Amino acid sequence: MRVLVTGVTGFVGHHLTAHLQSLGHEVHGLARADAGEALPPGVPAHRADIRDPAGVTAAFASARPDAVVHLAGASSVGRSFADPRGTWEVNLTGTLNVLEALRAQPAPPRCLVVTSGEIHGRVPLAALPVREGTPLDPVSPYGASKAAADLAASQYAHAYGLPVVRVRAFNHVGPGQDARFVIPNVARQLARAEAEGRTEVEIRVGNVDTRRDFTDVRDMVRAYGLLLAAGRPEHPYLACTGRSVAVRDLVEQLAAQARLDARVVSDPGLVRSGEQPDLYGEPRRLRDELGWTPAIPLSTTLADSLEWWRARIAHGEDQ
Repeated sequence: MRVLVTGVTGFVGHHLTAHLQSLGHEVHGLARADAGEALPPGVPAHRADIRDPAGVTAAFASARPDAVVHLAGASSVGRSFADPRGTWEVNLTGTLNVLEALRAQPAPPRCLVVTSGEIHGRVPLAALPVREGTPLDPVSPYGASKAAADLAASQYAHAYGLPVVRVRAFNHVGPGQDARFVIPNVARQLARAEAEGRTEVEIRVGNVDTRRDFTDVRDMVRAYGLLLAAGRPEHPYLACTGRSVAVRDLVEQLAAQARLDARVVSDPGLVRSGEQPDLYGEPRRLRDELGWTPAIPLSTTLADSLEWWRARIAHGEDQ
């Protein structure tokens, strides 16, 4: 099967490409002409800005995919507050352009649209875990734009009969993730301090008491592969572990693996006001329908993330 992946040059795009190739699929990528990130090995590029409807439709016509995974998007909650318009343009307009490109195909291919657990936003703690029917009440431009993309994908599936499957992915982490996010940021700080020959380091993070549902990215892309093959368009899926972990616990586990003494400090300047204190989902539908369960323990995820940053810094690629 030929699969077109939007956002193929990103963190998840690289892992998804490797997984799909291991299943025997031919992977093509939709990427911007000015994309600074390298394409995964063996992936032909179809160049277009996800915000450009004509360019996206032309890329689909060029790739002639049997299936599509729509990953492209603005992925940072924090940055979305600084650039809400840009976040909406990429996440909603980009998704609409993908849906319209599907509609333009003589035989629309199956498409997996990846949104986020953050679309549920404010959830009373007594109402956890999040389920597919939990109301959408996002707290950030990122969450709101992903909620709109989720609704658009559902509406196109029902109104136009498009084979569009939706998955709301909760936090996923692992080797290759950039330092805008808390776990790779801490891993980079530790690896950098080790490379400098220091014996101790102070790690500055935001709200370490926030709890989130973390899944290894390699487990997450397995879920995407299953959903692409057999997910049902009539309802959404939640991809998550079903439990939350405090950021403090993950940071302390990561620091314990370092080759120096590390002290974790919560920096008030990095704390976002109004943040949901706890958020985790119920992955029952994904488990019961498709047999997916996460298999990689977070201890392995953290160790692999730290090793990835050690290797990157050793090669002078500390970005």
